[in-house]
Amino acid sequence: MSCLTKLAKKTSRGLSGFAFAALAVAATPAHALLNLQNFNDLSAFTLNGVTSVINSGGQGVVGPNAGDQRVLRLTNNYGQSGSAFLTSPFSLASDASFSSYFEFQFTNQGGGGADGIVFAVQTVSNTAGGGGGGIGYEGLNKSVGVEFDNWNNGFCDGNNDNHVGINVNGSVCSVARADTLPDLLDSQKIFHAWVDYNGVTDELEVRLALTDTRPTNALVSYTVDLVSILGTTNAYIGFTSGTGAATADHDIRRWVFDGSYAPVVNPGNPNGTVPEPGSMALVALGLAGVGLLRRKKA
Repeated sequence: MSCLTKLAKKTSRGLSGFAFAALAVAATPAHALLNLQNFNDLSAFTLNGVTSVINSGGQGVVGPNAGDQRVLRLTNNYGQSGSAFLTSPFSLASDASFSSYFEFQFTNQGGGGADGIVFAVQTVSNTAGGGGGGIGYEGLNKSVGVEFDNWNNGFCDGNNDNHVGINVNGSVCSVARADTLPDLLDSQKIFHAWVDYNGVTDELEVRLALTDTRPTNALVSYTVDLVSILGTTNAYIGFTSGTGAATADHDIRRWVFDGSYAPVVNPGNPNGTVPEPGSMALVALGLAGVGLLRRKKA
C-alpha cells in the first residue's frame, strides 16, 4: 500500500491534522514529532493539580541550574499531586508505535526526597492521581506508566527507594521493575530516559542514563497491548508526580516524542534540523512537503 493511500485512509477516518504551539486538534495521528527543547510555551498541555499552579502564565519555571531555560515543574512542596498531558490525543490505531526521550531532574529535596515522576499513557488529559507514593499516577485507570521512584513504599517497590518500574491501570505495584540504576535519583543529577513502544511486537522498553547517549540495552521491558489496556485507540501522553511527607522539585527539562517506533538517538536534533529555542513541532500526516514522516514497519 502506498503512503498516499495510507494517508487517504487515515484522513477519511479523521486521523490526520496537526498541532503547532497553541493549535490543537481533536486527535493527533500516529506519525508525529514533538520536539520540546525547553518549556517556554505550555499551550499544548493540559495542566492538572498543583502543576497548573506552579507553571503559571502558560510557561514553565526557570530551571535550578545556572543558565537553565524553563522547565516543566510537576511538584514543588509537601503533600502534592500534579500532572501535565498533551491536550490532543495520540492515535494508537493500526498498531501505532512511539518512541520518547525526556530529560528530568529532582532537586530541592525535603524529608529525604520523594516521590518521583511517572511517564504515563492514559485515556483522558485532565486528571492527576494520588499524591505521595501514588506519584500522581495511582488511580488512573486504563493506563500504562513508567515510574522513576525515589521512595521505598514497601513490597510494591521491592523495598527499594531508587528504582524504575512499569505500572498498569493506575497501580503503583510495578509489573516489571529495575532496582539498580545509573545513580541515585535524589543525587540532583540530570537523568535521561527513553521509553519505546513497538506496536507490532507490543514490547515496551525503558532506558536510563546520565548522558543523552541512548544505551544499547533496555533497563526494563514488558510486553503489553496498549489498545487492550486502554480500551480505545486514542491515548493522552504526559507526566505525573506526587509528594507526601517528603518532597522535591520534580522537573521535566526537555522532551522528544516521535509517533513511530524510531528510538531517539540525537535528542538535541531529533529530526536532523535543530529547532528554534523553545519551539514545539508537532507535525502530522496530511501536511504538504513534510519530511518528518517515517513509514511504520510492517
